[in-house]
Amino acid sequence: MPDSRSSAPPSRITAEAGLLFVVSVWGMNFAIIKVPLDVMSPFTVNLFRFAIALAVLGALHFRDASRRGVSWTESLRRAPLAVVGLGLLAHVAYQTAFILGIDRLTAGMGALLMATAPLWTSLLAHAARIDRLSRAGWIGVGLGLLGALLVILGRPRGAEIDGTWSGVALVLAGAFAWALFTVLARPVLLRGVSSLGLTFWGLLVAFPLLTALGAPGIVDVPWERVGWEVWGALAFSGALSIGAAYVIWNASVRSLGPSRTALYSNLVPFAGVAAGAVLLNEPVVPLQLAGGALVIAGLVIVRRT
Repeated sequence: MPDSRSSAPPSRITAEAGLLFVVSVWGMNFAIIKVPLDVMSPFTVNLFRFAIALAVLGALHFRDASRRGVSWTESLRRAPLAVVGLGLLAHVAYQTAFILGIDRLTAGMGALLMATAPLWTSLLAHAARIDRLSRAGWIGVGLGLLGALLVILGRPRGAEIDGTWSGVALVLAGAFAWALFTVLARPVLLRGVSSLGLTFWGLLVAFPLLTALGAPGIVDVPWERVGWEVWGALAFSGALSIGAAYVIWNASVRSLGPSRTALYSNLVPFAGVAAGAVLLNEPVVPLQLAGGALVIAGLVIVRRT
């Protein structure tokens, strides 16, 4: 008999601790992904990092299904159309817009634009009557978005935004696609589809399309410039930013709801600034610190509603 306890949603404290890990990984990923993008096309970068993610997720999914005593195809059989649709939304639509957009923008600008995802999530969840926010909750969301804006506006003098309008449009489209995925995923997860199963099968369905987009660019890669830094960045982005982070995110959506989960996206720009200061010795100015404080204040407000 399957162990029903293993499929239960994580506790609130566990879910929020996991989301803080996700925030750290995603914050660093904006800078780390620039390493392979210097030598590979965006679609080829996506192909390699998703191949790594698929291997990691496959191992985790098979182990989880075996431990629970269920078939490894259970999640797909429970909601086949939903799993396929969500997989294409998260791994093709969102990730294609993200990688093309971040290739045209600085890491900081990309992080700021992705911080709009909680706003789209709250609007979509409100419209779908899935996760209603109180007035205090909306204030918290607003404070978080304002804080993310201050983090970027407070950049040091001379650190001009290096991007194009197409990059802005692509990252905003990616933020909306991720918000839509976050809202639509919760009812599927509540139907008994595991977070690991949803992530693994969704990626497996999307992988042929990702391969078709990325494989042609392999012949153009200057392999003499591909060193351990490039493979390390791809491993980080694939195994952690996609693999582990997606599983934790989906589990948190089931436990906390889409709006509270999505609010943690507001911490990503703050994490990116902190990573830049520690890893790249980038200066941090008072306005950025004030923005980070507002992001955290907004998070606390929404948590208490």
